[in-house]
Amino acid sequence: MNGAPEWFKHYERAVKSVNRAFAAAASLLTLIIVMLVLLAVATRIGGSPALWPYDVAQFTLVYVVFLAMAPALESGHHVVVELFDGLVPGTIRPFVGHVAMALVILFGAIFLWHLYRVTARAFDDDRLAVAAIPIPLKWVYLIGPIGIAQFILTALMGFGRATWPSAAAFTARPDH
Repeated sequence: MNGAPEWFKHYERAVKSVNRAFAAAASLLTLIIVMLVLLAVATRIGGSPALWPYDVAQFTLVYVVFLAMAPALESGHHVVVELFDGLVPGTIRPFVGHVAMALVILFGAIFLWHLYRVTARAFDDDRLAVAAIPIPLKWVYLIGPIGIAQFILTALMGFGRATWPSAAAFTARPDH
C-alpha cells in the first residue's frame, strides 16, 4: 500500500482532535492546581489555613494525569526505553514500531480493565473520598477509564502509522 487508507486518515484526525482537547483541559487544570496551591500557602501564611484547596488540587491532579496520557504518547513525550536500540538487527528494525505499539495497546487494555473495575465499584457503593470536603470517589475515578481509552486509541493510531510509513511519523521521541 502506498499510503494510509482514507479511513485511517479520518481516524487519525479524530484522535488528534480529542488529544488536543485533552491537552488543553489538562493545561487549564494544571493552572487551577497552581492557583489552589498558592491559595493554600497564602491562607497558611495569613494564619487561617484551609484544607479544601489541598483536596481539590489532589483530585484535579488525577484528571491532569489521565487527560495528558494520550497527548503525551502522540507527541513522543511518554517514557521510552532505548537501551537496546543498537542491538536490534537491521532485519527486525522495521517491526519494532509494531511490537512497541502492540505492547502499549496491551498495557492500555489491562489498565483499562483494572480502572473500569475500580470505577464501577466506586459507582456501586458510592464511597466518599477521605478528604476535608465530601467528594464521591466515582467523580474522581471517572476520568481514569476515559483517559486510558483515549490512550489506547492513540496507540492504535501509532500502530497504523507504523503500518503505513507514509502516514505522519509516530516517533517514540521528538528528535527521531
